[in-house]
Amino acid sequence: MMGIAYSSQDTYLKRLDARTKLILLAAVFTLVLIFSHPLYIIALLALVMLAWGSARIPFSAIKTIMQYFLVLAIIIFVFQVFFYQGTTNLFKISGPMPVIGFNGYITLEGVMFGVAMVLRLVVIMVVAPLLVMTTPLPEMMIAFVKFKIPYRFAFVMTTAMSMLPSIQNRAFLIQQAQLCRGVNDFEGGNLYAKLRVMSARLVPLILGTFRDSQVLDVAMSSRAFGAPAKRTFLLESHFEAMDYVMLAFAAILFVGGIALRVMNFGIV
Repeated sequence: MMGIAYSSQDTYLKRLDARTKLILLAAVFTLVLIFSHPLYIIALLALVMLAWGSARIPFSAIKTIMQYFLVLAIIIFVFQVFFYQGTTNLFKISGPMPVIGFNGYITLEGVMFGVAMVLRLVVIMVVAPLLVMTTPLPEMMIAFVKFKIPYRFAFVMTTAMSMLPSIQNRAFLIQQAQLCRGVNDFEGGNLYAKLRVMSARLVPLILGTFRDSQVLDVAMSSRAFGAPAKRTFLLESHFEAMDYVMLAFAAILFVGGIALRVMNFGIV
């Protein structure tokens, strides 16, 4: 099983300052949210895939990540196809349903917007773990603090990232426990069987995560977390030449994307 955890391989992406990677992440997040045309989002996805390859992380990890969001992706696509009001009718499936806002037609714009929304989910779900896999959490904490983010929020964000491996390990254990009970539709079976099994996996996963959060809250309270104190840090970070190159690339990418959006490119 490929876990969403820090990889110790020495790569260009790993050597970048955590602040640089956070700025790149923010640029990708912003652009993927302002564009609604699938081709533009595919271009961003290709860029993320190049970063994934440069980090030398197996692409099989993407399948492991995305299988937990299959149900959500299908729901998003269906909702957009049915409720996005387009002008190019593809085919009629029923009469108008004004109560739910459906005119009875599947439109080309609705299908394209549904695909774009799913691609948005894919980009976000792939680029976020990439940050975790290439950045040690102490460096991430330093980056947040240097961005003048309050220490409490920095701690919460880094703690959430540190919980990703434990969440995936819990999901793997749930799958193994269900396999021991005769549930064997994880890899085979039809789509309905996979969705039903996926739902049975998500419920204990969410409840277990909530329980871990409560335990963490008690541990933090018992140690007087949040008490006023001047904090010092063992690690220090500095920008290198490659950081400035990547920051310039992020600026060009961001400004270029905003300019295209202002000129009404990249929308359905």
